[in-house]
Amino acid sequence: MIEMGYMDLRHNPRFTQPQMTDETFIQQELDVERPDMVKVRERMALGDVVGARDAYLALIDASVTKRYYFNVSDVPSLMAYAREQYGDDEEAQLSIAEADRIVAGDLPLFKGKRVQFQEGKYDWNSWLYDSSQYQLHLTRFVYVKHLARAYCVTGDEKYAACWNEMMRHFIDDNPVPVDDTFRAQHCTWDPLSVGVRLFMLPEAFMTFWGSTSFTPEVKMKMIKSFHEHGRYVRSYHAHHGNHATMQLRGLIQVALLLPELKVSSAWLNYGLKELPSYIQQNVYEDGVQFEASPNYHLVVMRDLYELVPLFQTLGLEVESSYEKVLEQMYVVLLHMLTPDGNLPRFGDTDVHVPSDLRTTMSLGAYLYHRADFKYCGHAKLPFSLLWRLGPQAVDRYERLAAEKPKELLASFSVGGYILSRQDWKRDALYMGMRAGVGINGHAHSDALSLIMYAGGKELLPDSGMGLFEWNKERKYTVSTRAHNTVVVDGQDQHVRGLHWNAPPTAACKIWDVCSNAQYDYWFASHYGYTRYDDPVIHSRKVLFVKNRYWLIVDLFEASELHRYEQYYHLPCGEVICDWEGRRVSTHLDGANVQLLYPPQAGQDDELTVESGLLFFQGEYHTNPVVKRSLSVRGKATMETVIFPNVGGSTRPRVVVHRASAHLQGRELAPWEATALRIEGDGWSDDICLYHGNVDVDSYLDHTGNIVSASLLPKPKAIEGLSFAGNMYSEDVILKSE
Repeated sequence: MIEMGYMDLRHNPRFTQPQMTDETFIQQELDVERPDMVKVRERMALGDVVGARDAYLALIDASVTKRYYFNVSDVPSLMAYAREQYGDDEEAQLSIAEADRIVAGDLPLFKGKRVQFQEGKYDWNSWLYDSSQYQLHLTRFVYVKHLARAYCVTGDEKYAACWNEMMRHFIDDNPVPVDDTFRAQHCTWDPLSVGVRLFMLPEAFMTFWGSTSFTPEVKMKMIKSFHEHGRYVRSYHAHHGNHATMQLRGLIQVALLLPELKVSSAWLNYGLKELPSYIQQNVYEDGVQFEASPNYHLVVMRDLYELVPLFQTLGLEVESSYEKVLEQMYVVLLHMLTPDGNLPRFGDTDVHVPSDLRTTMSLGAYLYHRADFKYCGHAKLPFSLLWRLGPQAVDRYERLAAEKPKELLASFSVGGYILSRQDWKRDALYMGMRAGVGINGHAHSDALSLIMYAGGKELLPDSGMGLFEWNKERKYTVSTRAHNTVVVDGQDQHVRGLHWNAPPTAACKIWDVCSNAQYDYWFASHYGYTRYDDPVIHSRKVLFVKNRYWLIVDLFEASELHRYEQYYHLPCGEVICDWEGRRVSTHLDGANVQLLYPPQAGQDDELTVESGLLFFQGEYHTNPVVKRSLSVRGKATMETVIFPNVGGSTRPRVVVHRASAHLQGRELAPWEATALRIEGDGWSDDICLYHGNVDVDSYLDHTGNIVSASLLPKPKAIEGLSFAGNMYSEDVILKSE
C-alpha cells in the first residue's frame, strides 16, 4: 500500500516532528528575560527543568498578566455566579447534557452528525460519514466549550479529566508537519483547522487551568502545541476570504494568551497590522461579506465580535474601524434574519440554531447599546456571553430596553441583498432576493433568486449549502436551476470552473428599491448571459402588495431566439397542479403557497413539475420544483403571482387577468409594460409596471465592462401613460378596491 496522507504519515519522522522537550522549549521559545519570568530563569540556571516549568505555570496561575476575556483567578467567582444565576438556564442545561455525552465519548460534529469513541480511544483522522468536513469539525474542537461551561455550573471534575485526556491524546497522536506537505489536504493540520483551534481551545484552557485534573504535563503540552499552531498559521495562512480572517484572529489570540513566547510580540504586531486589510477585502462598504453567503457573513462577523470585546477587556487600542464595520455587519444580519429566526440559505448557508443567532444579536445589543438589536436577541444576557463579557455585563444588558426595528425593507446594493417583510412577527410575510456579485466558491449561481416565508415557514426555499465534495449533488446545489431564478439556454449564469477558485458570479445592478403604505418594490438586473453571442440581460421586478401577495416580473433583453426556464422550488411534500388554470399550490400542514402564471399569447409556454434537491442538516431531500419553459425571439417577459395562504387548508380564490396600458395612445406590448388585474374574494388590484424608463443595457459598455455610476443615464421621464382609466407619470401603479 502506498502511504499518501497525513492519516498514514503522521508518525513518519520524514513528514512530522515530535514536540520539543520542556527544556528545549523553555530555552529556545520562552522569553525568560522578562521581569516576570525571573523564577523560571533561576530554576533553569540550576538545571531544574520541572521547577522551571512549574514556575512558568504558576505565572499564568497568578493572573498578573491579562491574557484572555477572564483570568485564571476570575474562574472561581465566574463558576459561583454561573451556578447561582444560570444553574437552571436552558442553555446551561444543554451544555451540561452535551458535556455528559462528550465525556461518554459521544462527540458532536456538525449538521447533526456525531461520532462515538469507546473508552476514550479517539480516532482523529478517520473519514467520517460521506465528507471530509466531518473530520475537520471533529478536530476544530468547537464542542469543548460545553465541557468548560458544564464544569463551571457543576464543578464536576469529570469534565476537566475528559478535557485533559482529550488534549493529551490529540497532541500525541497528531504531531506537527515539518513543512507544508499537508497544507492542501483536508486533514488535521489543514491550515484553517489550525487557525480555528487557536481560538476554540483557549476558553477551556483558561477555565480548567485551576483544576487538579488538568495536569502540569498536559498544560505544558498545550502551551507547546499553541506555539506549534501559531508558527504554522504564521507560515501558511490564507491570503483571501474568510480563511484569512479566522487564521489571523487565531494568531492574535494565541499571541495575547501566551505573551511569554519570544515570537508573541511579532505575531501580535503582524496580526494587528494585516487583519484590517483582510476585513476590508471581505466586507463591502454596505457591510455585506463578499462571498454571497449569509453563513460566511456570520463567520467573518464572529472574528470581529470575538475580538472587539477581547481588545476592550485587555485595554488594547487597535484598529478603530473594527467597531464601525462590525456594527454595519450587524445591521445586515438584523435584516437578513428570517421570521423563524434563521438565516436565508443563499449560497453556502445551512440551517442555524435560532437561539445562537439571538445570542449573536444580544452581543451586538450590548456592544452598541442598540435596542433594535436586542429585539432580535434574548431578554436576559445569554449564558454563553458570561465567558466573553463577565457577570458585570448582566445588569447593563437587562437595563437596555428592546425596541422593534423600524425598517421593514432593506437594500444592500453592493453586497446584493434585498429584504422585505410584513412586520417583525414570527408569522410575517418575508421575501429576500440576491442581486450582487459573489466571490469564491461559497457563492452559488443564484443572481435574482428569491426566498419566501409565510406563517413561520419557508415556502420558496433555497437549495442550501450541500456538502463540499465536488460530486453531482454539489454541482446541482450551486447551479442556477437549483435556485428560484431563470436559466437561459440551459447554461448557468456564470461558468464556475474549479470548485473553490471559481470566478466572481454574474454582475448585478439594483436599479430601484422603494416602499410606501401600499407596496414594497424592487428592480434589479444581472448580466451573466451577456457572454452569449446574442447577449441576454435578465431583469426581475418584485412588487409586494401589502400584506397580501407578490408579483414577480422577469424581463429579458435579447435579439435572437432563446429558451427561458424559470424555476420555483417548493418545500418537500405534495403539490396540486391545475394546468388549465395555470396554477400550482403546495398542500402542507400550516402555511401554503399558490403560484399563478398568466399565459403568454401565441408563445411556446409550458408548465411542468420536476424533482429538485434541498439540503439541510447534513442531508439532501427531494422536493417539487415548478418549471416554466418559454421560447421567445427578441424581448420577452414572464409574470408570476405568488400568493401565500397562512390560515386554513382552503386555497384562496385568486384570479389574474391581463389588462392593457397605453403610452401616448399606443398600446404597450407585455415587455414594455406589465398590466394586470388581480382579484380575490372581496378585493381587486389593478397593477401596471412600466418597463421603458430604464435602459438596463447601459450598465455595461461595448467592451462588456461596467460603466461608472456617474455615467449611467437617469431614468426617462414618463409622459402620457394611460392605465385603468387614468393618466400616470410613474413606473409603478397600484390601484386597489
